[in-house]
Amino acid sequence: MSLTLDIYPPILHEDDKSSGVVLVLQGFDVDKSEYAAIASELSQNKFWVIVPNCFPARRNYLCPEDSSAAKVLSSLELSRFQDLEKALQTGVVLLGHSAGGLAAFGSNDANSSELPYKLIAIVTYGSNAPFNTKITSPLPPVLMLSGEKDSVITSEISRTAFQRISASTKTFIEFAGLNHYSINDNPQPSGPPIEVNIADFSNQDSVKLISSVVSSFVRAVEAQQENWLSSLDRDIVEAIVYSE
Repeated sequence: MSLTLDIYPPILHEDDKSSGVVLVLQGFDVDKSEYAAIASELSQNKFWVIVPNCFPARRNYLCPEDSSAAKVLSSLELSRFQDLEKALQTGVVLLGHSAGGLAAFGSNDANSSELPYKLIAIVTYGSNAPFNTKITSPLPPVLMLSGEKDSVITSEISRTAFQRISASTKTFIEFAGLNHYSINDNPQPSGPPIEVNIADFSNQDSVKLISSVVSSFVRAVEAQQENWLSSLDRDIVEAIVYSE
């Protein structure tokens, strides 16, 4: 099955520079169109954003594999986007949702296809993590995000997964009132598992929140800034019910 993807160039003003490249790895059976809002928000924060539809080998459902990130990055026709090629040379951030989070961790597996570009950080939302953490070491800086009302991958599951992984820099954040699909354009995308809990906030507001935290984290990683949570705006901090 041929690879399809959407590319969102960064929204730059005069003298602005790209903040890097974010590759989004989708949740199980969640179409790439459901990540248009988060991709647009990140592009306004000066990131190039790549959102592919990843199909497992010989399967007709959507779900990233350990090798998906490498396949997507290797397939890019960079002659169309010379500025994207420059941004890729600085490295890539993997943003994995649900099953995409597992694929993001798996992309760092020594046994999977090598990424053609440096992996700067891994960010997950509503995700578990591999049980065999040895194969994914050493990990780059990791940010695991979870929604308080997530019934598909509960915060308890994500938090336990966070404690299991080994990374020199890692942060876990649980957001009040968000559920499994708060990162998507629609409250319940067509196809994936049903979310039984209704989020307290609109997907539009949730996406803005998630994008702000992801952007702050990536910039802190690039600047080697510690205690970056303390620099977040008050309204964002108030949306966090737990962090470690």
